[in-house]
Parts: sequence; structure tokens; C-alpha cells
Amino acid sequence: MTKQLATGLLTTLLIGQSLLAQPPAQPPARNSYSIDDGWKYIPDGMAYAQDPKRNDIAGQEISLPHTWNATDVFDDDRTYKRSIGWYRKELHFGKETANRRIFLWFEGASQVADVYVNGFFLGRHKGGYTGFGFDITDALKHNTDGSSDGLVAVQVNNAHDPFVPPLSIGYASYGGIYRDAWVITTGAVHFTDVNNNSGGVYFHTPDIASGKGTIAIRSTVANETGQPAAVSFINEVYDAADKLIRTETTRSTIGAHQQAPVTATVDASDKPRLWSPADPYLYQIKSRIELNGRVVDEVNNKLGFRWFAFDPNKGFSLNGQNLVLHGTTRHQDMLGKGDALSPEDHERDLRMIKNMGANFIRLAHYPQAPRVLQLADELGLIIWEEVPVVNYMTLDDEFFRTAQTMTQEMIRQGYNHPSVVMWGSMNEILLYSKEGVRIQKHTDTAYIAALKHYAVRLDSTIRAEDPTRYSTMAMHLSDDYAKFGLDHISQVAGHNIYDGWYSGTLDDFGKDIDAIHRNEPWQNIFISEYGAEGEVRLNTEKPQRLDYTETYQRVYHEAYLRQINARPFLAGTSIWNEFDFSQPNIGGPQGHRNQKGMVTWDRQPKDVYYLYKANWNPEPMVYIASHDWTTRGGEAHAPSTIDIYSNLPQVSLTVNGVSQGTQTPDDIHKARWSVQLAAGENIIRATGKSGKNPITDELIINYRVYDATPGTAATFRPISVNVGSNAQYLDAAATVWIEDRAYTPGSFGHLGGNASLFARGEIIKSTADQPLYYSFLDSLQGYRFDVKDGRYAVTLYFAESKDLAPGDRVFDIAINGQPVEQGLDLAKTDGYAMAIKKTYIVEAKGGQGVQIAFTAKKGNTLLSGIKLEQ
Repeated sequence: MTKQLATGLLTTLLIGQSLLAQPPAQPPARNSYSIDDGWKYIPDGMAYAQDPKRNDIAGQEISLPHTWNATDVFDDDRTYKRSIGWYRKELHFGKETANRRIFLWFEGASQVADVYVNGFFLGRHKGGYTGFGFDITDALKHNTDGSSDGLVAVQVNNAHDPFVPPLSIGYASYGGIYRDAWVITTGAVHFTDVNNNSGGVYFHTPDIASGKGTIAIRSTVANETGQPAAVSFINEVYDAADKLIRTETTRSTIGAHQQAPVTATVDASDKPRLWSPADPYLYQIKSRIELNGRVVDEVNNKLGFRWFAFDPNKGFSLNGQNLVLHGTTRHQDMLGKGDALSPEDHERDLRMIKNMGANFIRLAHYPQAPRVLQLADELGLIIWEEVPVVNYMTLDDEFFRTAQTMTQEMIRQGYNHPSVVMWGSMNEILLYSKEGVRIQKHTDTAYIAALKHYAVRLDSTIRAEDPTRYSTMAMHLSDDYAKFGLDHISQVAGHNIYDGWYSGTLDDFGKDIDAIHRNEPWQNIFISEYGAEGEVRLNTEKPQRLDYTETYQRVYHEAYLRQINARPFLAGTSIWNEFDFSQPNIGGPQGHRNQKGMVTWDRQPKDVYYLYKANWNPEPMVYIASHDWTTRGGEAHAPSTIDIYSNLPQVSLTVNGVSQGTQTPDDIHKARWSVQLAAGENIIRATGKSGKNPITDELIINYRVYDATPGTAATFRPISVNVGSNAQYLDAAATVWIEDRAYTPGSFGHLGGNASLFARGEIIKSTADQPLYYSFLDSLQGYRFDVKDGRYAVTLYFAESKDLAPGDRVFDIAINGQPVEQGLDLAKTDGYAMAIKKTYIVEAKGGQGVQIAFTAKKGNTLLSGIKLEQ
């Protein structure tokens, strides 16, 4: 062996011995880490699933977030799983956690969770939308080498419970541990509320309105040792660049196995930089507990300096300046995931909202993931957060206590966030009777009196928990709130108004707001909901209320935007909703889904999204409001409407390179052209300028010409008609189902009949083409196509629109005088709301075209769609 090699080996040995001789590194004062991976899900209830000895339990390997309802809400079955599921996971802790406290923290589990560790019951949490946690230290199996082990078992139950809000909801109650889960370790002396979003440290800025950056900080410290602990409570304030600004230290002695409050006041700055949607500037507070010069617990929180106020005549002000709150609401679910969204999903959603130009979000109808409020702070989005007391109450103290606990958890978990300005206690609480039945007018004064009593107590809970913010509640458009005195319980009155959608006209919106302002001049009025449904597969040149077209959705929001802009006394407005969301047992063109979103359920912006972007986001833009109608049908030489949304001074339009002129967008940043589209592809290009920079949008519209007079065409083109509808429907096969028409000689269309729609609560089953069946003709006498002689295939589409008994609706069908259906009884053969189609091969002879006759034998005739092919 050479001397050099021997020296190297000796050096290596010495280094190895030195490393082995070093004491183990001290763990951080507080350690938090995700435990989302490696869970086992057992989909049913099971005896003794919490027993750590039950190694024979089979289950699905899953990761959190997880829900068992991601898909079963949306099939033809009118129900979905609301019951028990179990989750199990093994936890292992090294000896570095000896003498430390170990906590479990769940951001959300729906809706009742029972938590066990090593078979020991730690507790139950009621409510699916706030976080909860437990100290699991004493339940762990502690090994002789200082390590610890624990089998975590969580029973989650999303069954309806009359004592757990929400009782009646217009969205799915997804079961499961659908948010992130964490382990948190601290020293034996630590902040209480460890597993709260704030880490157990709370603060507010009492003097900011006078320009002083005073921070009032409070917490509670637990001493879980057998000796008194003389602790230092240290708070450091840092700016956004992580520069230390101020340090404040207070000292306290905590008795053995005792808890004690600790407080501090820090003068961070005489004129701190203020937080706002335009400048969401965040400071940071680093809070720690030191014991004998050693840090035993520490948490970091973001801080924003701001103040705000509501005024019945001037609306909302932030930092002494009027600020129009214009925004939207958000449901947290998503196609294919249910409520089990990732942090990245939440970030995408809030960035989409911010990019639309909104400065406000109502989190309806429940507290959302901690990441949502963090993002709102960072992006500058003002928040209304509320508890899920929806539609009606169980008038019992147990229900109230659960709702009160939810309220306290919501406020404590969101207390430090500068984005939050309002806490909501309930939504449309008079919409249903005490039996859970939708009702127009309330006559049960005893129920109303008891409900009001609980409503006042819940509002008082908000004010007591957080006097620095405003309480609010949302009310539907009913005189009962004023009649029974519920409209002045909260400090901000939210009004959900849908004039021009569910009833009335678009102009009624402004009239109703003015009446409220006139009759209740003291109210801080907030339009907490407004909206109309828009199905991206339905579009029309002639929009109508309840047609579910994207066209009418845009017309609706254009009208509301104008009326909102004309009323500066409004505290704010909130679109219902930013994203399409689940709504079990609701029909329309898409079952189990509410389509009032500005964005589809899979997060694709609709055309209406850009109406708001043009009005609210100052970034220069031009948008052709036809991106969801790029395949359409029409007659040759018929005019087509092209709308442009733009915040530029002028916009020019070309079609296939030919100028259509230049326009100045109107008061809601809209310009309209009527153009001629050629058969086939049409290149539509809109251009404006921001200074010297051109801003453009371009799309291609595939215009499919059909023959209004099919009997004269040299080549027959198939005709597909969305019977009973004013709208075109584009199906998955790219077939354009054109709007219906009355028959005129030489053309095609229906003879007689009443245009009708399926009831909104009815689910059309056994089809992906629900928009085709949603509209229909009732009591029609016939359908006629004046085509040339030849052989044709006629396909008729039906769905029984009423829950009739067999024999209640019976009719015959004949084509060109030949019976094809005798005694057709849809209720008998197929059942209620079941989509069916029937195809017949017919001969057109003697210049008579194709004539389809419908003859009622009992009840009325019915037809949803018709297709003629050769």
C-alpha cells in the first residue's frame, strides 16, 4: 500500500468517525408536512375498521384529496352515494420526535369525520368545509428507541343529517377526505390551535385608518411539561422583500400543564404600504416561543394593512377611497374531480377570476380550502366567506350549535387574511318551509319567529368573533325578509336577483334594486347573485329567456352590467357563478349541472367571460364573441351577427379579408356587425390599437348552408332540426341541429304545435344529446319537407315530457300516408324522460315531398327532433 493511499484511507475513516460522533440535528421548532399519499380507502361501513390489528381489510390505494362521488352524481340515477367510507394510513415517526407533540390536521372532510389512532377515538368533527385536527401524541405507540407508530383510521360520513348544515343544497355533497392532510410537530411548549390555518397566532391592525402600522397580536401558549416555563413571545415583522422591520418581545411564565394567553403590540411602521386589489402588498409576521434561549415553536403569517367601510349611498370604500366591488361567486368542484381539487386547481381558478378583471369573490356557500384565502391575499381579491346554512334550518339547539361552531371555525381559520371583509351566516333561508319544501310565501309565523331568533344569534356570533369585519347574509327576491324583519339582521344585505331568467324581464332588475334602496335606505345593498345559464353547444340569432343559449347568457349579462353601472350606491355585485358546477337532480340541456358559469365545468372560458374582461380588466383586448359558435348553420345569403368585446377606442372587422368597417365600442365595450358568411370556412378578424400596438383576435367560422327550398337544390343536403327550439345545437358528431320553423310551401317546417321545454327539474336519460330533447313541440299536427322525389331516411326523436301513466298519451304517425307508428305510447314502451329515436325509410313520389302526420288518440302529440337524410 502506498503512503498516499494509506493517508487517504485514514482521512476517510476519520471523517466517517467524525460524522458518526456528531449529535443528531435538532428538528425545527415546528415541522409540517403533507400526508396525502399512501392511504387505503374502504368504500363501505365496516365494524372495527379503526382496529390496528385488522390487517385483513382490503381497500383501494388512494391519495388525498379524494372523494367517492366524483362521477356517480352525474349518471341517469337520480341519487348518489351519501353514506360512510373509511380511510386508513400508517404513520411512523423517528426518534427525533421523542418528547415532542404530534398533531393531525385535516383541511376538510365531508361531512362528519370520526378520527382514531391505534384504535383510540380522538374526536368527531361536524361540517365538511372547515379544517380540524387533533393532538395524537398520547395515542401513538412509543417504542423503546424513541420512535413512534400510529394507525390512523377516519370514518367519513356524508349522509344527510338534520343537525348538520347544509340541509338542502343546490350542489353535490361530495363525501371523503377531499382536501389535504398534514402532520405537525412542535415542542412540548407550543402555541395552542396549532392545527389552525394561522398556527394559533391572531392579529389585526387597529390604528391603520389613522396611518399607524400598529399590529395587535394575540395567542395562547400551552406548557405540556411538568415544570413552569418562563417563555419569550417574540414577533418579527418583515416587508415583502423579507427585510426585518420591527421586533417585539414579551415574556410570560406558564404553569406546568397549563395554558395562558400571550399578547404583543408591534408598531411596524408609521405609514405602511397598504394592501388593495391593485397592490396586494403583504408583510410577514414571524412569531416564535423561546424557552431558555431555544425556539420551541414558531409560525409565520402574512399580513396586509388595509381598512374598509360600507355606506348605504356611497357603496364600498377601501383605504379611504371608493372601490366598486365587482366580482363573482365560486363553487369549488370540477368535472372529473368533484370537490377533490389540488392546490394547483385552486390557483388556476383564482387566476382565471383575477384575469377576468374581478376584484371580489363570494365563496358560496361554504368556507373553501386554505389555499384559496392565501391566493386571494396574494392576488388582491376581496372575499365574502360564509357557512353552509342554506334554504332552511332545523329549529333545534343542536343544529344551531353545529352552525355556530362552523362559524367560529371559519372566522378563526380565516381571521388573519386581509382579503376577507365579510362573514356570511346564511343563504336564502326563507326559500323553503321548515319541512324542506320550496315555498313562495311563508305563513307559519311560529317557524319564522324561531328561525329569526337563531339568525340573530348566528349573526351575533360573527360580530363577537370578529368585530373588525362586517356580517352579511344573502336573501332571495322575496318580500318575506322585510315583512318578518330578517333583512336588517346583518350589516350588509345580500340580494340574489334573477329577473329575466327565472321570471320577469331584464329591466326588472334595476327596478327591484331601486325599490329596495328606496324602501330600505339604511341598507348596505350587495347583489350577491345574478346569472343565466349558458350551454356552449346552444347558440342562436334570436335569444329568448330560458333557452339556455350562450347568446341569451350574454344578452342577460350585458343588460345587468348596464344597470349595475348606473347605480353607484351598490356595495358590490357578484355573478352567479364563475364556473359551472354540480347540481344534482336538475335537468335542462345538461343534467345534474348548473351552467350559469362564466367558465365551463372543465375550466374553458365562455364568450361571456370576455364581456367582463373587456369591462373590468384594463389590459388592452379584442375578443370575437363567437368562439363557442364556430360551427353553425344558415341559409345562403342570410345575415349573421358578429359581436366584439373590446376596451380599445375603435375596432375594425374583416371577413375573409374584406373590411366590414370600423366601430367605437359602446358603454359596455361591445360592438356589433351584421355580415354575410360564405359556405365553408370564414376567417373573421377583429383589430384595434393600443397606442401604436395592434391588438387582434381571429377565428374561423365553418358556415354550413342548408337549403331553405330543398326541392330546388341540385344536390340534397341532410336537414337536422332542433324541434321546438329557437336555437342551434352542435352535437358531438359535429352535426348542426338548426332552429325550428313553421312550414311554408317550397320549404320545410312544422304544422301546428306549441314550442315547449322540459321542466327544469327533470333529467333526460339515456342520451348525451340532452340539448336536443330539452325543447320539443307539443300538439303538433305534422312536419313537412318539400324535397324532390327519391328515397329518404326520416329519424324522429322523442322523450316523454311528463310523468304520465301508460295510455295517457297515445298517438299515431304516418309518413306520406303510410302508417309507421300506431298507438305510440312513450310512457308504456320507454318510460318517463327517456330519450329515444326511430328511423323510417320512405319514398317521396309525385312531387309531394315528405309529409309526416301526427294524430293524437289520447292526450297530445310530441316531437323533440327530426333528421332527413337521403
